[in-house]
Amino acid sequence: RWQMHLLPVGFGACVWHRRRRRTMRAARSLWRMRARSMSSASGEGRGAAAANAGGNEGGGEEEGNAKAFRKTWLERAPDTQEPPLTPSDYVDQTKTMQPEGEAEKQAGKMIFSFMLPHETLAKQEQVEMVLLPATTGEFGIMAGHVPVIAQLKPGVVAVHKEQDKDVKKYFVSSGFAFVHENSVAEVCAVEAVPIEQLDAEKAKEALAEYTAKLSATDDEYEKANAQIGIDVYSAMNAALGN
Repeated sequence: RWQMHLLPVGFGACVWHRRRRRTMRAARSLWRMRARSMSSASGEGRGAAAANAGGNEGGGEEEGNAKAFRKTWLERAPDTQEPPLTPSDYVDQTKTMQPEGEAEKQAGKMIFSFMLPHETLAKQEQVEMVLLPATTGEFGIMAGHVPVIAQLKPGVVAVHKEQDKDVKKYFVSSGFAFVHENSVAEVCAVEAVPIEQLDAEKAKEALAEYTAKLSATDDEYEKANAQIGIDVYSAMNAALGN
């Protein structure tokens, strides 16, 4: 209570302070429990080693302590939100693992999947490179790329089965790309259309239409809708070379 007068007047500040104190108490309690568990595991491990039987017993005890710590943390942690799942969590990982010796044969390849809500365009295919239109800028992924999750903007996803030889290009409206550390990548898009199926003249007309709508309205909702249309059709015209 003695610290309350230091806080700005307001219910939000008081709630924040109380939550912070609960978080600090939970953290101190968990670290004390972790320290006791590690101390106990170390003592038992040394005793078992002296008796020439410490290898397996010490490992099992330490694993049990780790599980107990995780269980306690999940019970007391201020934020109980689970880590987000990625498409690979729903795929049988044994199918994406390369057999022994296959890595040498497929040097420079990665496993790629391309999914839409209504269709799968590529499922665990071996490709050399994929170019992506991320909101932070266009970038390419290849085997060995660092793990990353990227939000996609309207643009072209270019899938290179063989670099600069067998290339498929799709125009996507939006979506996400997931790149994993084991040279596995997925793209989940709201919609994707092969570039050759786009109509260049209709793309020009749609861009002109949304540009006119943006300048003709004062309604914020209509402006936002028109701006989305401009972004999509500007990217589409750029992809078609208009």
